[in-house]
Amino acid sequence: MKYIVLQTPGGEAPVLFPRALIHRWVAGTMAPMAVVSAGFVRLDEGQPHCFGASESLNVRSRPDRDSALIARALGARAGYRG
Repeated sequence: MKYIVLQTPGGEAPVLFPRALIHRWVAGTMAPMAVVSAGFVRLDEGQPHCFGASESLNVRSRPDRDSALIARALGARAGYRG
């Protein structure tokens, strides 16, 4: 899957979507919220693992922080405590 993290009035929020969509397209539907990171996410033993970058947005992932944000959003546990 792909993801973006948006800066919302309530803090950072992840948005997950299928690889068939382009990061820039999804981000465009969320305007005017800013994208703070983007990349890919896979599950490793039930835990999200973020990696890579979005070429269309020219934004990199923040592996530890983004993985923890997605884990919280999904109700899973993650090692990141930041």
